[in-house]
Amino acid sequence: MTFALFATLVLAASAAIAAPQFSPPPAGLGSPLSGKRTCAIKQTLTVPANQTVLTNPTTSASFVLLGVGVQNYTCSTAGTYASIGAVADLYDLSCLSAVPAAFNAIQDQAFAVWNASKSTAVPRLGASANGCNPLMGAHYFVTSPSGTGLSPVWDFRGASAKGNPNAFVLAAKVGDLPAPTGSQDVDWLQLKNVTGGLATSIYRMNTKGGQPPASCTAGSAPISVKYTSKYWLYGSSITV
Repeated sequence: MTFALFATLVLAASAAIAAPQFSPPPAGLGSPLSGKRTCAIKQTLTVPANQTVLTNPTTSASFVLLGVGVQNYTCSTAGTYASIGAVADLYDLSCLSAVPAAFNAIQDQAFAVWNASKSTAVPRLGASANGCNPLMGAHYFVTSPSGTGLSPVWDFRGASAKGNPNAFVLAAKVGDLPAPTGSQDVDWLQLKNVTGGLATSIYRMNTKGGQPPASCTAGSAPISVKYTSKYWLYGSSITV
């Protein structure tokens, strides 16, 4: 073995060892309610103060989810990136909500692991990922009902609510707040139901990553930028 090859292997091994990993599930996780796969949600969403774009919810959350995925962009003729939606997997955080420190940090830890991965495929997390429960559903975009533009969808029909045709929500944006954590993180959002029974309102909060570069070369290929966030869903008629 040459020294160059040996050095390459050592560096690769060191990088693998140094890559962020999920810590074990914390003590004190909640237990799923009888007949359900989710726990009682112990945390309450409060929107940032001194702004009027997002309003605090007035009811208890139906679901609180970790989104792990990518924000997608296309390069405009003006040389700037424009959003063409997102794709993410959604994991239940209700049981983790009984452990405030772990709950508050989960999107940061998930982003560190996801961002350090060389894979461009959205990872599928296991139940051991610091207390995240198994996959609940997916987040993606479809053509808006008007026929123009894109609309976001949160969908449990392929995972936790198979066989329930109403276990989704297609939503429209109500408010859009730059992430208080910095310009590298996608905006915090409040949305309302257009159709579907999964929620009457949705909040995207505690985002990490997802923002594109400031400029691009017109005609260049679309890009995907890794991100994580919390999604809070309210007013659901769906139980899982």
